[in-house]
Amino acid sequence: MKKPTSPQTDSSESVSILSEIKTFFTSVKTTIFLLFAIAVGSILGTIIPQGEALDRIAISGNPFLYRLALILDLNNIFRSWWFTTLLAVLTLNLLGCLFRRIPMILEEWNGKNQKSSFKLRYISSRGISELKDSLAFIGKSVMRVVPRVTETSDRTNFSWDKHKIYLLGFPLIHIGIIVILLGSLVGAFWGHKGHALIKEGDGTDKFSLISTGATRTLPFKIMVDDFTLTNYPTGEPKEFRSNVRLLRDGKEVAAGSILVNHPLTFEGISLFQSDYRVLGVKNIRLSFKTKDGGNSENSFDPNLEIDIPASNSKIKTRSLDPGSMAKGSGIQISVPGTTDQPSLFSIYQKDAQPLNVDGVEIRFLGFTPLYATGLQIGYDPGVYIVWLGCSMLVLGFTLTLFTNLRRLSIELTASEKGTQVIASGRSRKLRREFREAVKLKLAENVDLSRQN
Repeated sequence: MKKPTSPQTDSSESVSILSEIKTFFTSVKTTIFLLFAIAVGSILGTIIPQGEALDRIAISGNPFLYRLALILDLNNIFRSWWFTTLLAVLTLNLLGCLFRRIPMILEEWNGKNQKSSFKLRYISSRGISELKDSLAFIGKSVMRVVPRVTETSDRTNFSWDKHKIYLLGFPLIHIGIIVILLGSLVGAFWGHKGHALIKEGDGTDKFSLISTGATRTLPFKIMVDDFTLTNYPTGEPKEFRSNVRLLRDGKEVAAGSILVNHPLTFEGISLFQSDYRVLGVKNIRLSFKTKDGGNSENSFDPNLEIDIPASNSKIKTRSLDPGSMAKGSGIQISVPGTTDQPSLFSIYQKDAQPLNVDGVEIRFLGFTPLYATGLQIGYDPGVYIVWLGCSMLVLGFTLTLFTNLRRLSIELTASEKGTQVIASGRSRKLRREFREAVKLKLAENVDLSRQN
């Protein structure tokens, strides 16, 4: 048999549910859990390659793991539904904590909060008028600010407030985190990352989105004047640099060098050095020593036929060895002969003896590769929002760490035995030290008898 319900029962259940929701969104435990979950998601987003197709992500071939990755968007974590939900709930949680504290902060700011961390009672045989100057000096020496004085016929009250700005630290920290989260969401949904491969001496205004491969157009053209690669003695790449110019309507609007961790930014679009490729050979360098002792060094286009100085012969590059042998890099050249078939010779940088053609000694000095630079294009419209949030966060922590809200009140009241002195105060930090400082100043400057 179904148990009857009353309107009062339904109402109490609704209130209970609302109370549970309110508790959830204003709980510090909720904040800690959400931060932990977001940290785990961020770690996954760092470990798992982002913006790639799922079939390119190694998930050990397990169908369950593949379906899980598909549902959770593990290849696009920072834009996934669950990560966005965590950020949204964290934002609501921070707002809930902030709204819960705002009334208390306003009360504290306006001096309506009468709570004190200590209260000292004294009695003095001297009158109020005799004590006023001494007690005002004591309070000022402790607080180092001018007091507010309230007087009636039988009562005088001195009150000091110091570092009220401390109260702004809590809301600034919370608002700063919320602004950072909003900026991150703006960047995640309205920003983009792409890649462009540009040959030396060439330019483009097109790039491919890393996430989808779709082609986008930049509001300017990137011209790559040259690309340089510096290697360690072991042969490992040490530094690669792209010298670029940005053109709009054929006019240069910006220029600079792009290195790893040193991007070039223009109108909110950042160009990062990401990789490079060798497309071919830009030129080869040869030295010639003629019969009469003349020496010359020249660079040549590898696709052209070269005249040998002081000779009627010509040579042409047939192939290039980038350095797979102990003799270093080298080239294969052809020299036309008396027959239809040209003679083929190989020359290496570390050859002990030069190649001799018609009495001319030829040495191979090296080659200049033709590179294509890989640039990553990043656009994040939320970056300025994030910087604003970071500034608020730093300011909030600065106020919280380097200021200290203190309140001190000394009340003088006429009594039968003389004047009753009540000193009360509150300090957000170093409470014991603050109380002892007030007691010490009172003992040093005024002859008072302590009351329990």
